[in-house]
Amino acid sequence: MMKRFIDITIKPFLVITGLGTAAAGVNAFFPRFAVETVQKLEFVPEQTIFIQHWGIMVCLMGVFMIAAAFKASWRTPILIYSTLEKSFMVFLVLSNLDRSYSAGFFAPATMDAVIVVYSLLYFLSLRQDRPA
Repeated sequence: MMKRFIDITIKPFLVITGLGTAAAGVNAFFPRFAVETVQKLEFVPEQTIFIQHWGIMVCLMGVFMIAAAFKASWRTPILIYSTLEKSFMVFLVLSNLDRSYSAGFFAPATMDAVIVVYSLLYFLSLRQDRPA
């Protein structure tokens, strides 16, 4: 039953969450806007290179998630990486909830938590493919 659920939902899931993940690309191309408007933090010009680098890395993760929706052989390696990366993001936000700067990351961390749970279900469904 879980395998069937994953088989039916994997493509739209990867496309939708890939688009959400790729949206971090706004940090790469419009760092001041992203930091002040999306993350709701003070923009520090000296951090621009780091912000842009992070933005493109996360954007590319989203692009690869979308590609994995249509290239099944990419799914496992892409989902291993994204599960690890997104788990760490959730950990960082949860461990900093008492800090005001974590507020701008709550929505992305919530999306990441959903992706982690779904990815774990995906990996469990792979075990259902194996003969007993």
